[in-house]
Amino acid sequence: MVYPTREEALALLEWAHGLNPGPWREHSLGVARAGEKIAEALGLDADRAWINGCMHDIGRFEGPRGMHHVIAGYDLCVEKGWDGPARACMVHSFPNKDFEGYTGAHDVSAEEEARIRAFIAGCAFDDYDRLVQLGDAISWGDGVCLMEKRLVNVVMRYNDMGPRTLDKWRAWFAIKEDFERRMGRSLYSLFPEAAENTLG
Repeated sequence: MVYPTREEALALLEWAHGLNPGPWREHSLGVARAGEKIAEALGLDADRAWINGCMHDIGRFEGPRGMHHVIAGYDLCVEKGWDGPARACMVHSFPNKDFEGYTGAHDVSAEEEARIRAFIAGCAFDDYDRLVQLGDAISWGDGVCLMEKRLVNVVMRYNDMGPRTLDKWRAWFAIKEDFERRMGRSLYSLFPEAAENTLG
C-alpha cells in the first residue's frame, strides 16, 4: 500500500481544516496518536497507524457531512495515489461491516452507497483497520477517554441510537479486548490522560 509521509498527511489535514474548521482536526490527531501508541505496544508500524488516524476523517474538508465524509475522504486519497489512508477513510466507521449501523446522516447517493457497501463487504479487516476503528472510538479531542464516554457522546450528538448501535459497540469492544489480550495490559495504561478526560 502507498502512504504519504507524516508531513504530507499533516499538511493535507491542515488544508482540509482550513476549508472546514472544527474539532474534527484535534480528533484526527488524537486518533493518530492513539493508533501510533497502540501500534508500538503491538509491534506494528507506528507511522502507518499514525497516518491512518490523521487521515481517517479527511473527507470532512467538504463541510458538515455525515456518511459522505467516508467516500469523500476515500476519493481524495485515491486521487493522490494513497491507497493506504484511502482504505482507512472507508473502513473507520464500520467496525462490524454494517452499513445500516452508521451513526449520523446517510447522505450518500445510491452509487456512493453501492461503492461503500462493496468495499466494506470485500475488505478483510487487518490490524491497521482495527487500529483506526478503535482509535476513532476512544479519542476525545487530541487525547483518549474511556470508550463508553466517546460512544455515548457520538450517539447524543447525532441523536441516533438505532437498533443496530449495540452491535456496532460490541464490535469496538471486541477490538479493544483483542488488542489488550495481545498487549497483556489495559490499553488505557498507554494514555495517562484517559482518567481525566473521562471524569473531567
